[in-house]
Amino acid sequence: MHDDNSTRNLSVAQGATGPDSRRLFLRGATAAALPSLIVATSSNLLAANPKPKPKPKPIPLSSVQVDRAVVRVLIHEIQNDEADHVTILQKLLDDSGNPLTPKIRPTPVLNLSNLVQHNLRSFLMTAAAFENTGSGTYGGALFAVQQTNEYFPTAVGLCTVESRHASFLNALLSQPLVPDFAPVESPIAQGVTLSRVAPFVSDPVVGLPSFDPVNSSDPNNFRILDFLLFLEYIEAAFYRINVPRFFP
Repeated sequence: MHDDNSTRNLSVAQGATGPDSRRLFLRGATAAALPSLIVATSSNLLAANPKPKPKPKPIPLSSVQVDRAVVRVLIHEIQNDEADHVTILQKLLDDSGNPLTPKIRPTPVLNLSNLVQHNLRSFLMTAAAFENTGSGTYGGALFAVQQTNEYFPTAVGLCTVESRHASFLNALLSQPLVPDFAPVESPIAQGVTLSRVAPFVSDPVVGLPSFDPVNSSDPNNFRILDFLLFLEYIEAAFYRINVPRFFP
């Protein structure tokens, strides 16, 4: 069972009045005050990249009212998106021109002891780390995807959805929409991505995926799709396991 204390942090708040009420993220008949959650560097997913420029201080979420019902709907939307991403990528890989064996990799054996989150704070932090990693990984993969109607529009669409997920979760955690307040998001190399998700995988079953990050080709398109499917398998399982625990 999850930590009841963490769930109670999404408690019903008193009605807000005055100028501050105009700065509410989301309004509804019932508002819930989310705690100010400070994202610590995760040894599993978040890599430290200190920036020389000073960073603005985040607004504490204890001063922001968020409708719990809306948060629940949006968390479920993220869960559904990640499940759909698996299906979309599998369909693209199910192609006679796909040189990979097997054409569609099986779901990896997952490390449930690390995948299952034990309180709301850890769930939101890990979800944000997954989505920030996904956004940067898709962004890096776009450099090597052939710009054809068959793959490129889908890859761009998946990338932007991952980015929207990441920004929403970052905001819930009182963090900048883009890590380090960066005006341009940096791509994440595939080796970094694999190191971040490694604690959640016991066995990749058919080996770890890889692709050429520079040279575009039709065979490389399938290697990119295979890499992204591996990541989406893990993300989809993470939400499938944890969302019912904290947002039933």
